[in-house]
Amino acid sequence: MNTNTRARLLLFFIGIPLFAAVLFFVPFAHYGVLAALILAVQYLSSLEIRKMLPAGGLTDPGVWTSLMGIAQSGLVYALCLANVEPTHTAEVILLSFSVLLSVLLAPLGFAKKDKFQELLKLAGSVSLIHFYTALLPSLVMLIAAGFPQARNAIISFAMLTFGNDSLAWLFGKYLGKNRNIVEVSPNKSLAGFLGGSIGSIAAAFITLELLDAAPHAGVAALVVLSIALGVGMAFFVIAGDLFESALKRAAGKKDSGFIVPGRGGVLDSFDSLYFSAPFFVAFSFLFHLFGL
Repeated sequence: MNTNTRARLLLFFIGIPLFAAVLFFVPFAHYGVLAALILAVQYLSSLEIRKMLPAGGLTDPGVWTSLMGIAQSGLVYALCLANVEPTHTAEVILLSFSVLLSVLLAPLGFAKKDKFQELLKLAGSVSLIHFYTALLPSLVMLIAAGFPQARNAIISFAMLTFGNDSLAWLFGKYLGKNRNIVEVSPNKSLAGFLGGSIGSIAAAFITLELLDAAPHAGVAALVVLSIALGVGMAFFVIAGDLFESALKRAAGKKDSGFIVPGRGGVLDSFDSLYFSAPFFVAFSFLFHLFGL
């Protein structure tokens, strides 16, 4: 049994029961335990990105970018604790992202002449880190702590992302023959992409039906919603995985880190959640899912 298989079995037999226990037995303070986990993952993700930058010819902008990201998600959690409407919280997310990014970029206007050649690289680094490890995780925080039917939203989001990942791995491992279809991740196969898409569509139908996330939808509407949600999530889950692979290729790294046994770094495990969170939030708002 290879390391990747062992890691997946460990997640299935230990990670999923712990996740379920937190959801059903520790829901206090708007799932404060999950919120703390999101903040920890976000900070570690930022550190991993910052360590990649010099290997890719960019500049590490320093710890302030990581701390600003924590401030952004911390603000979102505080609004959730205050029971602010999710739509208003989403507006604050966009405004705070813009303000904090402006604060991070403002010092570049006071750079010395001998630093001019590095300014574009530094601005790019700051923008990448703040978007990838501040804005996107803050939307994960909104799902975990801010939706009216938060538990159902968390379960659905987790099934749509990890269900895609699991079936993509299963199809790719046993049916994947046509590989090298994307150069940033040569092991990816057409069968894996198909399996992941099936996993997301199936997860969408199961969660929307069993969790009664769209209470006023008839059978036909539920099927259409499930397919649309599943296909959209499949695209962004795959895109998130490939984007992180592209960053690692640019930095000449196989993994983003080593903190997760059998998986590599934190980003290697949570990249798909980051990219798919905006779509999940937007889709939920648009079709009034999970009590919105």
